[in-house]
Amino acid sequence: MAISGIQDIGIGLPNESANSDSLYTAFTKTVTNFNTLFACASPYNTFTGGNGILTSADANTNTITITNTGVTSLTAGTNVTLSGTTGNITISASGGGNGSGGTVTSVGLLPVSSSRLVVSNSPIVSNGTISIDLANSGAIAGSYTYPAVTVDQYGRVTAIANAASVGTVTSVGMITSGIGIQLSGSPITTAGNITILNTGVTRLSAGTGINLSGSNGNVTISTATASGTVISVGVSSSSLVVSNSPITTVGTISVELPANLSVTGQLLLSSSENLANGGASNLATVASYFTTSAASTATLAAGSTGQIKTFMMVADGGDMVITVTNAGWKSSGTGTITFNDIGDGCTLQYINSKWYCIGQNGVAFG
Repeated sequence: MAISGIQDIGIGLPNESANSDSLYTAFTKTVTNFNTLFACASPYNTFTGGNGILTSADANTNTITITNTGVTSLTAGTNVTLSGTTGNITISASGGGNGSGGTVTSVGLLPVSSSRLVVSNSPIVSNGTISIDLANSGAIAGSYTYPAVTVDQYGRVTAIANAASVGTVTSVGMITSGIGIQLSGSPITTAGNITILNTGVTRLSAGTGINLSGSNGNVTISTATASGTVISVGVSSSSLVVSNSPITTVGTISVELPANLSVTGQLLLSSSENLANGGASNLATVASYFTTSAASTATLAAGSTGQIKTFMMVADGGDMVITVTNAGWKSSGTGTITFNDIGDGCTLQYINSKWYCIGQNGVAFG
């Protein structure tokens, strides 16, 4: 850009005054020109572009180019109005969908239940914010001890209150559920230790010819040899009946008493019981004896074919009446045996599904 107001200095031929300014005039014009130059000089030597502005300098032409890289023009489309083409431009919507005006005049929120949600600043007719918050459920905020809580179907706590203590442990103990375990120190009522001791098998070691499947848990014990050297097992007897002997592979040897048994020496029937008042005679014992202090009763159930059962009164404080199932002295059903004196006794044998008396002293049958 040219600077106006430059002062030209007249310079003639050498050593001639014609057409030449005096030194005073020449220096005055020079000063004027410098003043004009400095007055028109720009204080800026760097140009930096911002958002939407790009600057570039050309040292050859001494020019600076400033380019708009942002919005260069605005064109109003459908349902849009522009307030102008340059400067501050306002963009407005001029209609609703399909080019027609809208019908919505306000937007609001309505809770399904005001007891669950609270809505404020609704509806919005121009601009603003609708606030939504949880409604007060009725539960009072705080800390509770052993709380009793009521929860509604929406997962809200609607009621809460302190409850009574759920209990105080006064002792801790342990019990065993089977053999092989020993406990000590149980129960603990203040402080201490409960000791558990394995009194069963604590360790298995494989000996000669034995294999173990493991050292703990369920352990299988098996022989280590492929096969044994025993080829048969048999039983023989001169007084017993033996069948299925010998066994050469697998099987069962049967041993039975003969139909007629000869006994050399004493035959001892030593099993006995003290029969209590109201008790049932033990069929696994041969003899039942009793002492009465008042009138007493007992029972005898059905036996096994050939079984022998004896009864005797040791001391008499009252009669003992024994009710016998399948009594042989009755045509059917039960019968009774009455003992009323010390020394009374009776021997029964179970034959043909009935108890028959094969010997007695002082008893009465009924």
